[in-house]
Amino acid sequence: MREGQTAPDFSLPGVEGGEPGLYELHRAVEGDDAVLLWFVPSTFLPTGTAELCAIRDAGWHDLEGLQVWAVSMDSIYASAAYAERYDLPMALLGDGGSAAEYYGVRYDEWEGHYGAPKRAVFLVGADWTVEAAWSTDDAFARPDPSPVERVAPALAEAFPAARTDAVVDYDAYFG
Repeated sequence: MREGQTAPDFSLPGVEGGEPGLYELHRAVEGDDAVLLWFVPSTFLPTGTAELCAIRDAGWHDLEGLQVWAVSMDSIYASAAYAERYDLPMALLGDGGSAAEYYGVRYDEWEGHYGAPKRAVFLVGADWTVEAAWSTDDAFARPDPSPVERVAPALAEAFPAARTDAVVDYDAYFG
């Protein structure tokens, strides 16, 4: 999936604020919301945690007209514990591999798990267009610039109030 392409629809179970629910991309987009999809293989992954905490600190989840969804292979119960531990205010969705497959970011095998999402980011506009895209095969890579910094210009174009000075501190999450 690349910028300018039409984003594929999907439905996944998820949790936000401790409340489980079904997250359907078409409902968000039909409601005129853009969706920032942040794929990670697993919750508690240090790189993904650093990025999601940077998004939290930048307040992107509070932008009117934008939904932030983090997608991992984990259950909504693991995701709820993860969200609570790191005070993550966005929706965390559990993907058995279908959404990751649709977006072309599914591992065949990752650390003994099959079908896990790769680390990837897609900003899906309210017209279904992928406005920004980034992915890596290395779940532990610490790219410079970070994917948060890479998606910030597209986010700022769609949401002028968005903070684009988000800093990802990877070192804070590697023990």
